[in-house]
Amino acid sequence: MKLKTRRIIMFFFIAIFLIIAPLIIFYASGYRFDLKRYKILRTGTLFIEAKGIKKADLYINNKLYEMPFDEKIFIYNLLPGDFQIKLAREGYHDWQKKTVIQSSLTTFIKDAVLFKDEAPQLKFEGQINNFSISPDQQKLIYISATDSFEEFYYYDLLMGEKKLLYRIPRQDSAPRFFWAPSSKKILLNYEQKYTVIAIENNKNVVSLSSIISLAPLNVRWDLQSDNLLYGQSKNIIYKIDLLTKKTGKYFQLEESQINPEFYLEGNDLFYLEQTENKNILSKYNFSYKTTKKILELSKAEHYKFIKSTNNYLGLIDLDNQKLYLVKKSNTDLEINILDEPVMEFKAKEAWWDDKERQLLFYDDFEIAVYNSKINKEQIINRYGQVIKKVAWYPDLDHIIILSENNIQIIDITQEIGTRNATEIVNIDKLYNFELDKKGETFFLNGQIGKASGLYQLELQ
Repeated sequence: MKLKTRRIIMFFFIAIFLIIAPLIIFYASGYRFDLKRYKILRTGTLFIEAKGIKKADLYINNKLYEMPFDEKIFIYNLLPGDFQIKLAREGYHDWQKKTVIQSSLTTFIKDAVLFKDEAPQLKFEGQINNFSISPDQQKLIYISATDSFEEFYYYDLLMGEKKLLYRIPRQDSAPRFFWAPSSKKILLNYEQKYTVIAIENNKNVVSLSSIISLAPLNVRWDLQSDNLLYGQSKNIIYKIDLLTKKTGKYFQLEESQINPEFYLEGNDLFYLEQTENKNILSKYNFSYKTTKKILELSKAEHYKFIKSTNNYLGLIDLDNQKLYLVKKSNTDLEINILDEPVMEFKAKEAWWDDKERQLLFYDDFEIAVYNSKINKEQIINRYGQVIKKVAWYPDLDHIIILSENNIQIIDITQEIGTRNATEIVNIDKLYNFELDKKGETFFLNGQIGKASGLYQLELQ
């Protein structure tokens, strides 16, 4: 081979190297050519985690990914932009989320939750008027109505055992009950009669009429003790001691009436003073014997305080569906009301999350969340049908919505596009639901076909 030919071949390979080497380096560094934008861009990475989910199909922009999903996965070299992600597994509802991939960054999705796609199973048949899971998540009580009686049944969620707890004659309106803080007692209310029943010893029944001669309104448990109750009558709030079987005046207004709704926290009593033209939200401190007027309200009859131990006092005007949030500061001896504007929202019910940082609230047609950490309200969704109930899912990234006869679980972390909503159940009639603390089991009060009762639905 001639020298000239050898030099041509050498320079050719050098040229090829000088062209290809940078391309290889760029490729290895995560750069790709975007055919849609006609430019070279540095790619990003996606990390997805769904605990307990194995052998699921992963779809990226509706295309099946080459590798099966197994609890978590890294996906590299994705061009910057919006991506529709889906996880599908037999026996489960599909999980979907729209996310953004950014150049040189890793996008983390750690809130992927797949819910089982199963039919509700009838647990207890009958006309169920009310039911509730205990605060310790170990017990369930439901009221079953017969032609003659309202029967209170206790069901042990751990042992799977059921027993008849109490029975009263059939009422015109459904009776209600309230768990004691320890989950060992309930307070039963029917026709303004109050009865305390011990769960483990249902022969231990105390009628409040044997302790207090008058019929107080809105009797409620002390926040810590199973042996203390409080009840209101006209301008007096009474303290009822179940151990000593004694009653005493706890608080009294000299002239005005007190609304039946009141709230005790620490050494302070929050109450609503009723005047002729308005109501006044006030606070009485038992340590210093002082009274403070907090807020003047329009005239209404029905209110509800939102329980919390954070720096907010919540009150709902149920007649006008209006929520008030008052900023406060807690000390050992007194709760101080801060001199800040009172926030107002449209709501008929509200719940703080377990960390008491986000307040979930809703009216008939709209759901929103107030984040106290960043002082911001976020509208979750609006509906054309009446919302019956909304609750937090335990991971706090989802909320549960009951409307008409179906339940949906919505991902509230969705940053772009429409929030992913998974319809968990849709049956003939659906009145109420309760979810265990782990988010694994639904209890539903409803009807499928001709079978009415309490249904159980496994989610996880």
